[in-house]
Amino acid sequence: MKITPNNLTIGQLFTNSMEQFFIPAYQRRYAWNIKQLDALFSDINQLNENDFHLLGTIIFLTEEHKAGLNILEVVDGQQRITTLSILLKVIKDYFEGTSEEEAGEVKRYLTCKDIERKQFNKMKLGDLDNSDYEKIVNDDLEEIQNQNLLSAYSYFKEKIDLLDDKT
Repeated sequence: MKITPNNLTIGQLFTNSMEQFFIPAYQRRYAWNIKQLDALFSDINQLNENDFHLLGTIIFLTEEHKAGLNILEVVDGQQRITTLSILLKVIKDYFEGTSEEEAGEVKRYLTCKDIERKQFNKMKLGDLDNSDYEKIVNDDLEEIQNQNLLSAYSYFKEKIDLLDDKT
């Protein structure tokens, strides 16, 4: 087994359009609550333009990259990477009301493509959470079973809206 550590920005982590992050069924369900969401948002919000923040380690299990869609199994960091994707979704939604160009840039972080250019969600959660995650990504907030996913979306939407009100 070869382990190759890389320091990446959030943009670099999400930018490869031929990679999909997969959270296997053996991982726990999405469980972050307001305490973790608030800590992450506060840390990000306090950064200046050239600052950086260590989000921690995210470990993927993958095979050699090939042409087409490459599945990266998330072994550690599934809560953080899922939370970041929900935050990116909220940011994309915000920009849809102000700048289609910016919304398109953020949308690229949330999608991936196979060799035929068919588009998929960048994140694929385990069996118990994936349908709820897809509902959030597709703006269908009804009948979501995992209320932690819905709470994360609602929390970030409120925070981004408040930032907008301050400008």
